[in-house]
Amino acid sequence: MRQQKWYVHLREKFWFVPSIYAVFSLLAISLISYLISLVPPGWYIQAPGFLPITISTANYLYSSLITALLTMTSVSFSSVMVVLTTYSTQFTPRALQDFMQSRITQHVLGVFTFGFIFSLVNLILLSPTDSNHLFMPLIMVMVSIVCLGAFILFIYHSTKYVQVNHLIGKIRNDASQAIEEAYHLPHLNAYSEWENPIPEEEPNVVYAQKSGYTQLLELQNIVNWASRYDLRVESLIQVGHYVHKGEPIFRFWPGDAEPDVAQLREFLLVGNERSNAQDIEFSMQKLVDIAVRAISPSVNDPHTALNCINRQAALLAEISIRHESLTYFADNDGELRFILYPISFRSYLHGNFFQIRMYGKDDVSVIGGCIDALTVVAQTGRNTVHDDLRSFFDYMKEAIDEDKLSQWDYDYWQERLRRFEVELEGEDHVYQV
Repeated sequence: MRQQKWYVHLREKFWFVPSIYAVFSLLAISLISYLISLVPPGWYIQAPGFLPITISTANYLYSSLITALLTMTSVSFSSVMVVLTTYSTQFTPRALQDFMQSRITQHVLGVFTFGFIFSLVNLILLSPTDSNHLFMPLIMVMVSIVCLGAFILFIYHSTKYVQVNHLIGKIRNDASQAIEEAYHLPHLNAYSEWENPIPEEEPNVVYAQKSGYTQLLELQNIVNWASRYDLRVESLIQVGHYVHKGEPIFRFWPGDAEPDVAQLREFLLVGNERSNAQDIEFSMQKLVDIAVRAISPSVNDPHTALNCINRQAALLAEISIRHESLTYFADNDGELRFILYPISFRSYLHGNFFQIRMYGKDDVSVIGGCIDALTVVAQTGRNTVHDDLRSFFDYMKEAIDEDKLSQWDYDYWQERLRRFEVELEGEDHVYQV
């Protein structure tokens, strides 16, 4: 996977990017002060009359800019709280991390941190005998202009993020990227079948040392570790599952060398919440949550639910095209090293629609939208998933009592069913992966 354990771990820390900006601010002050000290003293006398700034002017300017930056920072944090409240009450709490981990959100707050520390330290270091009050206020004005631009960008960013269509689109794009990375393994030798994959010897079991959600598996490192100790490792969990302390997570069949089991545990990242890095189901679950909340009586927004269902259809089509039972991973010598059981396409289908079916069974437009989604998957996906689509189609049909439908609703419903039947029984398609 492209995203390594350290990257996923740091990306969850909201303080990480602002801290980098804070350190960079101190380094910038030291560098600029050193460069200014190299300027010949005679240059200050020859400077244009509009440039020299008195010590009192510099003092007043620093104080004013510190106040302005604190105000912008306060407004920005208030905007963050508004967006988080909107997400929790109207969309889904699981989408909160999408806004907090957004690069724009973290970098804008980092810029504010840079500007505040830069002006505060300059105010502290300001002295009547220092010639920096000619250059530093001018530099501080430029820093403030950058902070103002970042503030305007953040306001636009926040207003865009509270739009449900933008949120749905972003979740769909993140899920599409997770699908691409999950099935694109250029540095691994992955296979769907393997002759005699499970040894007959008694395996050693590795237990979890803490509870939490499995966020990432470093497949390449696990294969390398197993190859180094001449082992076969089998995963007993999948990314996105919740593991309890003391629960079995791996088992392996030992070779000649004594393996370092603690190192194997380090290749599994366990955290307090799920992550988008390798967890396709988590991204798709967000769309399910938004759709279910949209069709609830308190919100009553079926069009938003249909928007989510359309995005789910696109994601399921991508999965059906790329889905392979890549279970066995071998090293460069062709020896089996790691066994990881993938999530079936049937599970993806059920996970995407069973809650929508449960809470939207009284709305023929919502269930009809789900049937249209299955039609899209049958249209654009591989024929290997048609048996699952047929079975799930029958499951979805049971949600609607056709005897209670009016004539217009009945015609609408029958048209959805007919389109699916025609598409499923149609000619084979040519696919490009």
